[in-house]
Amino acid sequence: MSAAPLGHNSVRRMDPRAKIAGAFGIAFGFFAGTGVSGLAMSLGIAGLWGLIYGLSAQGKPLDQAFVKALKKHGETWLCLFLFALWVLSTSLWSPAPALAEETVRRLAAVCVLAPIGIWAVCACRGEDRLLAQRAIIAGVFLSLGIQASEAISHYAMNRFASPEKEPLEIAGDMGRAASATLTLFWVAYACLYQQMSDARIRFALVGLAIFVSLQFGTDINAVGMVLGTIAAVFALSFPRTALALVSGGAATLIAAAPLIYPTLANLAFKLLPGDKMPLSYGRRAQMWETASGYIAQKPLTGWGLGAGSTFDTPIMYGGFEWPIIQLHPHAAPMHIWLETGGIGALLASVTIVLAGGVAIRVFGRHRIAASALVGGLTFLALNWGFSHSAWREWVWTSFAALIAFSFMLRNSRRWASTLRARRVD
Repeated sequence: MSAAPLGHNSVRRMDPRAKIAGAFGIAFGFFAGTGVSGLAMSLGIAGLWGLIYGLSAQGKPLDQAFVKALKKHGETWLCLFLFALWVLSTSLWSPAPALAEETVRRLAAVCVLAPIGIWAVCACRGEDRLLAQRAIIAGVFLSLGIQASEAISHYAMNRFASPEKEPLEIAGDMGRAASATLTLFWVAYACLYQQMSDARIRFALVGLAIFVSLQFGTDINAVGMVLGTIAAVFALSFPRTALALVSGGAATLIAAAPLIYPTLANLAFKLLPGDKMPLSYGRRAQMWETASGYIAQKPLTGWGLGAGSTFDTPIMYGGFEWPIIQLHPHAAPMHIWLETGGIGALLASVTIVLAGGVAIRVFGRHRIAASALVGGLTFLALNWGFSHSAWREWVWTSFAALIAFSFMLRNSRRWASTLRARRVD
């Protein structure tokens, strides 16, 4: 549905999907800025709202979009469905059935609602798309502003809201909040560029993003900003190649995780022996080596969903007592192998390769959109691949928001100025 620009004496009715996109953009920024615990709820509300509209509107637009997607990208959807089904099935032999059941509920909700939320955002057209772009810009600025304020005030808002929390725990929450927000940094910058905003606004966005990436003791955010920007710049000249590299790299990291991560751990211990290794890095390397041993015991089917939290034999490391694996291996590809085995890893890798092919077809001719998408994917893949659980809803919510709002950038830079000129006329 194309939204016509306003005339002098006309009032334009906004498409309900633009309202969904706008609300999602603002809600994403608020929940990302205040911690990631409610982030999935923003996607859930967008998905439910989109479901109600899509199945009740004249012509049933959601039905049409679903059928069209199946016809155009059926093999990708099939592989994604098989992967999700296999992940949920591994809960049947999980040694932590209560945790597996909870994870199944959360993942099932995300699997159903995320595609609908993405569809609602992608369906915006014309001036509605312009307004929705402004929503995600505002959301990213809101989140970065909250995080910068918390960093400067030494977590004043968090300490007031949760006085029982330790500073280290708050820093971890804010580090994840920064990761979620910075995933959309390149999208927000590209939206500002397309709308020909004042250069000072773009400078403020860059400054805030750099400042936040250096806070909360989360080094991977700063590294991700650098690598994401390099990838985004490369994608401006070679969009198809960049999309192929980022999807192929992620698929390879998953498929070969039991070989890659122990090798990296062994190399790290050789280069930084003893006390020279930072504690958090050493713990990750130790967990990767431990996880590889458990993977070798059940390489095909894995230990079952939620099993990572059951490997809690206490060990001494760096003068502190730790569980041998702290909830998960702190590397999503190793987590996939540990809990879903080689079958899960194979399905995940094939799904990513097929999805990369879809991204090349959809974004290959749109350099700005491809650049923003590649920058965000590089940043998110680095965080997901070397720090977080495979099943965290905030990671998947960030991924869904990145895909959805990248679609809005598939326009020339003349698009915003044309709309403005027609509105004045």
